[in-house]
Amino acid sequence: MSNPSPSQALRVCSWCLVVVVVEVLLYVSYRSHDARFHWLTHFLAGASTALVLMAAWTWFRRRPAPFPLVWVVVAHLFAMVPDLLFRAGVAHEWWMDLFLLHIRSHFVPGRNLTWLVVFGFALTAYLVTVDRRARSSDPARMAPA
Repeated sequence: MSNPSPSQALRVCSWCLVVVVVEVLLYVSYRSHDARFHWLTHFLAGASTALVLMAAWTWFRRRPAPFPLVWVVVAHLFAMVPDLLFRAGVAHEWWMDLFLLHIRSHFVPGRNLTWLVVFGFALTAYLVTVDRRARSSDPARMAPA
């Protein structure tokens, strides 16, 4: 594996900065609604879903998913759709569970600790999948010793 060029490193850092700014803005958007609990619940549910989807992408495409942090932000935003609708005057309803269990996610036993465990399993599954696909496609590992 070669070292990334300065322009590649700058591009990765730029994506990371954009993601951090977006997530900080999302966190601040919950400031009047117990931000620590609500933001984290939907972040962990969205990020876990994104990691599972990226693991599937990696498995079937035989390469890591592009822009993984963007997948996480998009999934987090998807999980937040009912809250965005709520701000527009639409009351929370049970059908909003279509958005990554938006309503039920708050009532999981153990609350955010449970979501953190789910996130840990999803992250592990993604990293194992990426590692196994990288090993299976590495021609150096196929050569006789």
